[in-house]
Amino acid sequence: MFDHPYIFTFYSYKGGVGRSLALLNMAYALAGRGRHVLVVEMDIEAPGISGFLQRQKELAPPEAAHPKDILSLLSLAFGEVRGSWDQDTLAMKPGWDAQAAAQNLPPVSAFIRSVADDKLAPLRPRVGQLGRLDVIVADLERDYWCRLAELAIQGTPQPQLIEVSKLLHFYFRAQRFPHRPFGLEPFESPVQTPYDYVLVDSRTGITEVGGLCVGPLADRLVLFTSLNDQNVQGTLAFMKEAGIEPKPRPADQERWDDADPGAADESAKPALGPKPTLLVASPVPSGEIRYKRYRFNELRKSLGLSPAKLSYHPQMALIESIFVRDYADEYLAMEYGALADAIMAQIQDDFQHLARRSLTLWNERRAPDAVGCVLRLTPHRPEVGIPLLSQLVALFKPATDPEFFVERQLHAFMSGLQGDTKHEALNNWGAALSAQAKTKTGEAADRLFEAAGQKYAEALRIKPDTHEALYNWGTALSAQARTKTGEAADRLFEAAGQKYAEALGIKP
Repeated sequence: MFDHPYIFTFYSYKGGVGRSLALLNMAYALAGRGRHVLVVEMDIEAPGISGFLQRQKELAPPEAAHPKDILSLLSLAFGEVRGSWDQDTLAMKPGWDAQAAAQNLPPVSAFIRSVADDKLAPLRPRVGQLGRLDVIVADLERDYWCRLAELAIQGTPQPQLIEVSKLLHFYFRAQRFPHRPFGLEPFESPVQTPYDYVLVDSRTGITEVGGLCVGPLADRLVLFTSLNDQNVQGTLAFMKEAGIEPKPRPADQERWDDADPGAADESAKPALGPKPTLLVASPVPSGEIRYKRYRFNELRKSLGLSPAKLSYHPQMALIESIFVRDYADEYLAMEYGALADAIMAQIQDDFQHLARRSLTLWNERRAPDAVGCVLRLTPHRPEVGIPLLSQLVALFKPATDPEFFVERQLHAFMSGLQGDTKHEALNNWGAALSAQAKTKTGEAADRLFEAAGQKYAEALRIKPDTHEALYNWGTALSAQARTKTGEAADRLFEAAGQKYAEALGIKP
């Protein structure tokens, strides 16, 4: 759906508010909803995310013997900026272009570690694919503190920090990875796919690294604060520094567009730049109902935002956990799920927006895009998506290669269901492959016809006593035979006749 990821920076004025663990729970929850997520450890002086993932053995073995880490990436990014800095004018040299400079960096595959498949498996949706979850960690075992000191971020001129932030923004937006979506046959090449979300864990306080994470790098902010006055006033100071005006927002503030109608005017400091912002109160204690209500009201009045809530859970004081996976029935896991909903709603990726958009696109005769929206919402809300997909199966009539592939995705998706739906989906999938094969010639056509036959065979293994798959298989073989001559054509026509005969044996 998106041709580039949206970058969310998670920030808190002080530590101890559960920001890093909330980010991880968001990443796992989004991957469980079929979204592709990249987590970036930018709390480089206290890299909690990296430590948790390594202690809990969440990461798959690295592909390289000595993979690069976040400091490797930052070193290259700062090198690009510092190499184009004019020390005489204290400005970037003429011709500097952050977007062009981002292309000089190695691909993100040089820096990432992937979360192990078995760690994501419990989150696999009932229908649809798991998303990809990659992390750029801090490698504490490779002279980390020496490398951090050599980076010399403290004291870096603000214009340089802004340019590094811009460069990283363009860098992450441009990254792609090879993905095999539903409907892709083994002989077809992976699809180069962007991440959906980049989640950046920022350092606390108003610092150089905090400004780097919150500046041009981020598209959206997720601000964490506890309810005490020290946290609230510190968060308020940060918001003013960022140009986010603390005033009441409309009720649908969590769905601001990029214009951010609540942002400060041009007289505010432009260093960081206002952005659509989601406020999270965490950790919220149980009990003390009246005073808690008072503190929530004070928070709204002071910051102008209606906060989401993450409650205190006693287990968090004893052991860190991916609650959305390990304790899905606990109240904190449910609150993490609600926060994931709010984050998705910020970029209209939640099921309400996707369902409405699919209907709009269908009415505009943009059927492939409509199907794509429904495929996207179904892993998280199958009770909404599956009935919509069932209707689209009967209505979607592809005519071009991209449309044929979307139809194949649709049937592949439905084949993940059990019962008659699975058999019908495999039969329809075979028909879609056969229809696309008829638009091809030579080896390309043969591969698609062969794949169609495999789908018909799978359908018959599930339900051997139905004639539809046999009839369709015969039709596909006959169509393929007409692309051949001589003995090759004869063999295919003979095979088609056998399938027709078997179909007639079931239903004369």
